Amino acid sequence: MLQSSRAVAILVALTACGESGGTTIDAAIDAPSNDGRIHVEDGAPTRVPCTSSFGTQLTASPTFGRIDGYLVAIVPPSGSNACNADTSHLHLQVRMNGAVYDVAIDVTNSMTNVDDVHTTTRDMAMPVNLPWAEGWHTGLLADYVSLGVHSADLPLQTKAELTTTLTTDLANANHISIYATTYGPDGAHLVHRNGGGHDGVIVTDPQSIPAHLRFFSFTDQAF
Repeated sequence: MLQSSRAVAILVALTACGESGGTTIDAAIDAPSNDGRIHVEDGAPTRVPCTSSFGTQLTASPTFGRIDGYLVAIVPPSGSNACNADTSHLHLQVRMNGAVYDVAIDVTNSMTNVDDVHTTTRDMAMPVNLPWAEGWHTGLLADYVSLGVHSADLPLQTKAELTTTLTTDLANANHISIYATTYGPDGAHLVHRNGGGHDGVIVTDPQSIPAHLRFFSFTDQAF
């Protein structure tokens, strides 16, 4: 009788150990990996007719910063002055705090009319640890090299190719962040390699980690 009781006790102990071990192993297998990725739905894009009436809340004098808002219109290069269009830039119109602002993106060299704009994208966290927040943010720095992006990484595209690339890349963008330098209280430009921590970047899916970053440079730039 003593031996039988002892056998039962040993069997119970072994079974408990087996269940405990099995639970630990299963938990390790089923646990989701934690790689720091966070996906936030960007929401359906809003597109409205482009406008020539812009807000005035950006820094009037040339200032580098980041505009966080909603992409509402894409204005292709054009000889018409409507909607602030011109022949050497694709203009993005961004709604921020109830007003629309213009951001000019080079798609060719406005001085020589030679197609010398290079571009590429990376999926990574936004430069500067500042989450997307609707508004105009200054005192920020963005540098391609510190982000691991060099001139050799950016292939050359013609004006037509780059216009198509940007239009396609931004087709479904809603929230947007653009690192740029103001040309006045109503708009910004220089969205390309400038150096000195003032490199322009277009960021889509800015609330997610990683976000989608687009970089630009010119043929005569080496970094």
